[in-house]
Amino acid sequence: MFPTYIFLFVFAPITFIGYWVIKGDRMRRLWLTIASYIFYGYWDWKFTSLLLISSAINFYAGGRIGKSEDQSTRKFWLVAGLVGSLGLLAYFKYFRLVLITLDAISNAVGGGDIAIWNIILPIGISFFTFQAMSYTIDIYNRKVEPTNDFIEFACYVALFPQLIAGPIVRYRWISETLRNLPKKFTLEYLDLALFYFSIGLIKKVLIADRIANYINPMFDNYQALVPSEAWAAIIGFSLQLYFDFAGYSLMAIGLGHLLGFKFPQNFNSPYKAVSISDFWRRWHITLSTWLRDYLYIPLGGRNNRLVALAVTMLLGGLWHGAYWTFVAWGAYHAILLELHHHLQNFRWIPRNRIYAQLWTFLVATIGWVFFRPPDFTSSWAFLQKMFDIPGLITEFHVSGKLLILIFIAFIWAYFLPNACELVRDRGFKPNTICAVVLALLTVLSVMFFYNPAPFLYFQF
Repeated sequence: MFPTYIFLFVFAPITFIGYWVIKGDRMRRLWLTIASYIFYGYWDWKFTSLLLISSAINFYAGGRIGKSEDQSTRKFWLVAGLVGSLGLLAYFKYFRLVLITLDAISNAVGGGDIAIWNIILPIGISFFTFQAMSYTIDIYNRKVEPTNDFIEFACYVALFPQLIAGPIVRYRWISETLRNLPKKFTLEYLDLALFYFSIGLIKKVLIADRIANYINPMFDNYQALVPSEAWAAIIGFSLQLYFDFAGYSLMAIGLGHLLGFKFPQNFNSPYKAVSISDFWRRWHITLSTWLRDYLYIPLGGRNNRLVALAVTMLLGGLWHGAYWTFVAWGAYHAILLELHHHLQNFRWIPRNRIYAQLWTFLVATIGWVFFRPPDFTSSWAFLQKMFDIPGLITEFHVSGKLLILIFIAFIWAYFLPNACELVRDRGFKPNTICAVVLALLTVLSVMFFYNPAPFLYFQF
């Protein structure tokens, strides 16, 4: 939704001007909440009720937990809040998968067909559900005090910059800012906001969307691909996904700065990772840490590593989509992480950083075969083509323009520092030349708004 004329030239200016002009924190929170609901409702207004219900469940459950010192009562309301939140998520996102699976089993054993319900998946439901749940769990763990202001909590859950595709922000990270909103707009807010938003927009529109134009037809007609094209398609997708999602996260961080909020970094150059474990410390950081803190550690963490890791990665895969291919993707990464744990101390494993980075990129890229194709049939066909060595040697038919895009994207992802690293670690401040280049590329990005590709993570 960010790379659209109506957002950039209508919604954003009205929202930000109103936010800084209105006096009083409560009225400003109300304004921001209403704007966020309008932003979400622009996709389908009927599902704003789902956002409201999710907020109400966790606000009430969190409040009851905070008011009680009886452990059994606290646990009851924790379970009630989680059941309510996960129940909504399970129905809208996974119930259809259950019906499809039961129908396949029924047909396999000679039973009758089972009706498959046509359930619309609300955009961003996984993100705002996990965000709201973290509030209730943190209150139970006594890491944060509940708020008595429902508008404040509703504003937190629905904050439009990161509502649909993250970062997944925890209440305790921004509670002080929510309660005491910044009173004065500063140039620092504007400078950082424009820098982050511009870089994110360029990543999304000029890199991710351009790659998508070439690889989407290749995935649609995967049976006709030669091995070199299969590799080009999956490598292109790995870069498209990174630039698409990292671009959204940077735009969200930039828009947050315009409101005076500091959202967490969500990507830290994951394709520079030297191991699969390092990859998961860099990729979708707010989800990885959410799964670690609220699932992996409660399941026993290192003391119960095999079970905790398997459950965390399988559910992490399922979080991404209601298809068994996502579960397979989670299982693939669980196996890689377990192998890394056992093999990392072997002396015969090469320690060269470049080899380690390229190997990690390769195994992560192969894993996307279960992430992008719609079913196991196409995933398996892709793998067969990719590892058809004779065909890979004898046939090479890849678009030169796609190769150039892949080359540019890989150079950016591998060699250049990311935007958050520049600001946080290097104290970067754009000079005149940098500002002009960013402005020109941003204008060029805006010119491509007429043919936008949807953010990949909107489906999750």
